[in-house]
Amino acid sequence: MTNAQKIYLYIFFIFAIAYIGALPFQPYPGNFVIKEIPDIALAILALTAVIGLRGKLLFVALLFSAAGGVALELEAGKYFIFGLVFFLLAHVMYIVTFSRDLKAQKSRIPVVVLLVIYGLIMAFVLRPGLKEMALPVYFYLVVITTMGIFAALRASKSKLVLYGAISFIVSDSILAINKFLVPIPASDYLIMITYYLAQFLIVYGFVRSD
Repeated sequence: MTNAQKIYLYIFFIFAIAYIGALPFQPYPGNFVIKEIPDIALAILALTAVIGLRGKLLFVALLFSAAGGVALELEAGKYFIFGLVFFLLAHVMYIVTFSRDLKAQKSRIPVVVLLVIYGLIMAFVLRPGLKEMALPVYFYLVVITTMGIFAALRASKSKLVLYGAISFIVSDSILAINKFLVPIPASDYLIMITYYLAQFLIVYGFVRSD
C-alpha cells in the first residue's frame, strides 16, 4: 500500500472507534455521517489498491453498505426495509467479486456445510418473530449465506476474506435476533464491532493479495 492508501485505513479506524465510543450518546446530529465514513474510506481504499474489476466491485459493495447503514440509522429504523435492500445489493456485489476467484476445494467443504446449517438454524430461530417480514428476511438470509459460501470457496491462501464474511454473518445475526426475537445486551456494540471488522477483513484481504 502507498502512504496515501494507508491514510484511508487510518480514517477507517479513527471513525469506527469514534462511532462505537459515541454509541451511549445516540441519537445526536450527524451520527449517520460518522457511522458511514469508515465504509467510504474502505471503498476508496479498495478502488485504489485492488487491481482491476475486483476493486471496482468492492467499491460498489461498500457504497451500498454505507447507504444501508444510513437507512437503518434514520428515524429509529423506520427505513429498515430500505436498509435491508441496500445490504442485500452489497452482498450480491460481494458474491460477484468472490466468484472471480472461485475454485472448488475439498478442504473448504466442511465450512460450506457449516454455513448452510447455520443459515437453516437462523431461519428456524427467527421464524416466530418475523411475521410479514418473513419473506424478505429469508431471502436476505439466503443471499448472505451464499456470500459466505463464495468467500469460503475463493482460491486464496489468505483466509481474511472468509473471516470477514463470517463476521458479517455474525453481525447480521445479532441484529436480526435483537430486532425480531429478543433484546441482546450491548447489541449495538456487538453489531458494530463485528460489522466494521467484517468490512475491514474483506477489503484488507483483497489488498494483501494484490
